Amino acid sequence: MKSHNIILGLALAATALVAACGDRIPTIELESDKTAAVKENMINANKVVIQSEATQIDAYLQRRGWKPTPLRCGACYLLDKKGNGGNVQPDDTAVVTYRLEALDGTPIYRHQIDTLVVGRREVTVALDDVLEQLTYGSTAWLIAPSNTAYGVVGDGDRVASRTPIIYHIQEIKKK
Repeated sequence: MKSHNIILGLALAATALVAACGDRIPTIELESDKTAAVKENMINANKVVIQSEATQIDAYLQRRGWKPTPLRCGACYLLDKKGNGGNVQPDDTAVVTYRLEALDGTPIYRHQIDTLVVGRREVTVALDDVLEQLTYGSTAWLIAPSNTAYGVVGDGDRVASRTPIIYHIQEIKKK
């Protein structure tokens, strides 16, 4: 009986709303249309950024004459020297020494050492993905578009917003 009264009350309230508004029944669709338009604009802007970075990365690779190996995340790498250690595995704790630079060669970090658990994306997606392709003792170049590196905000220090970066991985050791 209670649920019948609640349904009846809701029906009466809806009827009163329609009667009060006449043919100007408020809709939520306009707001969702605005939201959809904003979302579509953001998607299109991101596509433009990604395409622009891809063009910059292609030019970088052509200047260097490199034919890199693509990674699942969208970055790519070039093996410099294969290490004689075992394969880097997910959940390994690795100590990675690298240099970081912009596509134009401007140094960002001249000497960086990170200790990380492989597979947990503790630094960047690109660095994590490439480690799983390498062996301990390897050196490699990693070319990472911003969406696989430090993204829209950068690193809050030296890596600017939406910056594709180059890692020169100089050493990988198992901790």
